Amino acid sequence: MKLFSDAKWALVGGAVTAASLFVGVAAVGRIGSFEGLRLLESILPTVRFMASSVLTAGVTVLALMLTLIGLTFTSEWEFSEAHFRRLRRIALVTTFTIVLSVVVLLFISLPIEEADTLKTYYDVAYYAVAGASSLLGGAVVAVILMLYQTISGLVAIGLPKGQSDLIEPAREGAERKPSPV
Repeated sequence: MKLFSDAKWALVGGAVTAASLFVGVAAVGRIGSFEGLRLLESILPTVRFMASSVLTAGVTVLALMLTLIGLTFTSEWEFSEAHFRRLRRIALVTTFTIVLSVVVLLFISLPIEEADTLKTYYDVAYYAVAGASSLLGGAVVAVILMLYQTISGLVAIGLPKGQSDLIEPAREGAERKPSPV
């Protein structure tokens, strides 16, 4: 499937990042509820900041993608299907990161330290928060790699003959204005 092969390296990069982050969490080893609460309290500020930053970045990326789509339709170039697949893929992964960020922020805003019935599950909460932050980190890396791939393709349009897989080859007799890039 062309959609997957186009994004394979970005998805692999995101998966490697998420796995590396989770290996760091697993290196802590098996913990009990008391250690879980202590570790949870120590990572919550960092995870809160990270989730907020990812949420802001994701919304910004989607807003800029709308601008790019508008520019795509007003350009003198005829963009290929690969360009639109890349934009859709970036929007999909970015939307996933936004939703995951909101879920993480909602989860960590719960006052679980105060709940008597949850005291035995602090270790589970710690692993859940750490796992979700690992997924967020991996998803952000995947989005960044996909954006890089798309930007590289757009910059390639400015090469002498518009050599990019993001535009359709010139038709017979059709002249294209050189890109101002």
